Parts: sequence; structure tokens; C-alpha cells
Amino acid sequence: MNTTMELDDLKLAWKTLDARLQQQNALQLAELYDRKIGRIRASLRPLMVGQIVQILFGAWMILMGVDVWVSHRDVPHLLIAGLVMHVYGVATVIAGGVVCNGIARIDHAAPVLELQRRLARLRRNYVISGLCVGLPWWVMWVPFIMTLAMSAAGIDIYAVANASSPLANWLNMSVAVGVLGLFGTWVFHRWSRNPSRAAFAKKFDDSLVGGSLLKAQAKLDSLKAYAEE
Repeated sequence: MNTTMELDDLKLAWKTLDARLQQQNALQLAELYDRKIGRIRASLRPLMVGQIVQILFGAWMILMGVDVWVSHRDVPHLLIAGLVMHVYGVATVIAGGVVCNGIARIDHAAPVLELQRRLARLRRNYVISGLCVGLPWWVMWVPFIMTLAMSAAGIDIYAVANASSPLANWLNMSVAVGVLGLFGTWVFHRWSRNPSRAAFAKKFDDSLVGGSLLKAQAKLDSLKAYAEE
């Protein structure tokens, strides 16, 4: 009888100890979760600031483009340059807004797996937005300079180039180099997608993502690893 009672007491003690250990682990995990989430927020803050700056830059390009094409509808090259900058400015604002929205949609109270999915979606949107805005800059800087010169100083660079052969050649060469650069970037991207260069492709993709998202991803991965132990 005493032996049975001692076994029952031992089982109860083990259950009590196990419950306390589980409670302690849950508290430690919750504390670690809050700490890691705070660090993830801090990691994404520079990215948010950068996107806000991009949106402001895009808004400025819209205003500059509108100023040029509205005021020079009778000058074809200025009309085209202004419209191009208008459209590019809108695309820049949209790209920045998409990333900002992705950051805002990361619910820090969500489970780790859901956070990983949203962070992966944010990473994909950031890369796509960056490529859509960054790659055209190979040639986009030419109409940017044209609209900037006209809007800020009233100088028609295209007209000046036509009156000066060296400057005209410089503009034509700049556009040609930009087109070649854009094509070369596309070729390089296709080359890096080869399955035999998977490691290089990952490093290249990480370089496009930037430090903020990589730090946030690393902190979230470490939290997931601890939760699975």
C-alpha cells in the first residue's frame, strides 16, 4: 500500500515538475519572441525610411515631369521627356508604396511561420520593385537630366546638343551605352540563373535584398530554430 502511494506521489511530482518546466519554457519563448520581434522591427526601420525617401523622390520627379510637358506641349522632345519622367515618377512612388505596405502588413503578433511567409513576400516585392525602378535608370537618367535642366534652369539640352556636335554625340553615346548596359544586365541575370550556379545566384539575390531584410530574416530564423528545439 505504501509502495503504491509512493509511486503515485512520484508520478504526481513528475507531472507537476513537467508542467512547471513547460510553463517556464513557454515564458522563456515568449520573452525571446518579444525580444526578437523588437529587433526585427528595428532591422526593418531603415528599409522603411529608404522607401519613404524613394516615394518623395518619385513625387518630385512627377512634379518636375508635369512642369515640363505641360509647359512645352509644342516641343516634341520636351513633351516626351516630361511624360517619361511623369510615368517613371509614378512607378517609383508605386514601387516604394508596395514595399512600405509589405512592411506595415507584417503582423508582429502572428506565429513565426506566418511571419516567415510575409517576410518572404516582402523580400520578393522589394526585389521586383527595385528591378522595375532600378534597371530602367540605365537610360532613364537622360530624360531626367533633360527635364531637370529645363525645369530648374530653363535650358533645353536637346536643342543645345543639336547646335553642338560634340554634345549631341555625347547624348547619343550615353543612350547607346545605357541600352547596352540594360541588355548586359539581362544577359548576366540569365547567366546567373543557371542551376550550376545556384550558390552564386543566392549571393546575388542576397545582394539585391540589402542588409535590413537579411537581418530580419536571420533573427526570425533563429527564433524559429529555438521554438523547434
